[in-house]
Amino acid sequence: MIGRLAFRFQSFRPQRRIHVLQEPSTYLRLISARAYSRSPTLCSSSKNEKDDGYPCTHDDRQHGDRQYDENDLDWARNWIAEGDVKKKLAKFPPSIGVITFSRSSGPGGQNVNKVNSKATLRVPLEKLEPHIPRIFFGALKRKGSKYLTDGGDMVISSDSCRSQSTNTKDCWEKLYRAVIRSAQVPGKTSLEKKERVKKLIEKSKAVTRDWKYKLAKKKANRRGGPVGEW
Repeated sequence: MIGRLAFRFQSFRPQRRIHVLQEPSTYLRLISARAYSRSPTLCSSSKNEKDDGYPCTHDDRQHGDRQYDENDLDWARNWIAEGDVKKKLAKFPPSIGVITFSRSSGPGGQNVNKVNSKATLRVPLEKLEPHIPRIFFGALKRKGSKYLTDGGDMVISSDSCRSQSTNTKDCWEKLYRAVIRSAQVPGKTSLEKKERVKKLIEKSKAVTRDWKYKLAKKKANRRGGPVGEW
């Protein structure tokens, strides 16, 4: 009985584990990457506004792969910062879309059965592309929108009012909000943050060089040969 207990104790004795340290510059790389990702971000979505498109997200990192230059980002920032409704709607020439009217199902009593007040706007993406920033157009093609059809057209309708002109204007406003909500535009990074990230990157490279030199020196000591200059 005692022999069996001793055998079980030895068989279940925890084994020693050797933990291999990772490269010491990994933490500094994470810090530098996190410093860049914490740059101020401009987003047009608001809790008080009606959501007319898919919300902007960070998952695809559409501005992180450097496919958009600073001019594209400034163009998108100006779009978001625009406050005048007339200037917003002036960004879309009426020739890029087709407006049709039909019977409405909204408020108005018997008037909705007599007047075609419901407005429907159809805008092909290829006609919309020259008039919107590249970051928004790329996000619309990549992530889509609830207004985007399988044929590549933005179809937006409105029957909130009994007036055709008011519903038409509402369709264009919905298109504008859907465009600026399709992507999240990074804000401008301050010079202090750029310098801080630059120093972190330089420090990370220095630590990496030192770590590689020590590793090469240890291997050279095992072989008995000299270590080259770094």
